[in-house]
Amino acid sequence: MRIIGGKAKGRRLQVPKSGVRPTPDRVREALCSMLGPEIPEARILDLFAGTGAFGLECLSRGAGTLTLVEKNTKNIRVLRENIEKTQLSSPNVINMPALKALKQLSAQNTKFDIAFLDPPFDAGLLEQSLHLLAELDLMDNDGCAICEHRSQVSPPSAPAGWGQVLTRAYGDVTITVFRPDTQEEEQ
Repeated sequence: MRIIGGKAKGRRLQVPKSGVRPTPDRVREALCSMLGPEIPEARILDLFAGTGAFGLECLSRGAGTLTLVEKNTKNIRVLRENIEKTQLSSPNVINMPALKALKQLSAQNTKFDIAFLDPPFDAGLLEQSLHLLAELDLMDNDGCAICEHRSQVSPPSAPAGWGQVLTRAYGDVTITVFRPDTQEEEQ
């Protein structure tokens, strides 16, 4: 696994022997192409960070800030090694369960432009974390939440006031993108 574009292009990332399912290079490339002009200076949240590949890819492509949330201490060590390997500005690393981290970030009045949610597939955390992200008002009005899930399962339901704007399958993995529905506020 490697960084595909930007300042750290070509740098190889470490992957723990077990316990993570890194987003494939081709999926990260597709996401970054899709997000394109939204990445520079963006505030990125990589929830369930694992190796940090998505967040570090965005940082390499000019994101303004990066917050990586990972509860597994062994994964945190690999995550910190990957941060060092990229030689990019230091992201904020939070070592705690994702839902608890979202509440902490909300208490700090933190806002994000792009949130990437890729929990373990069978943990039942995708819809719960997406809805909490919306409920705690952690996203900028123009922001987006990107959910990675198995292609064989339906995407999570959109939080109240949000809309599903895109679903793309990449083999066994599907990406579904949600955005706050600002049209309701404009009417």
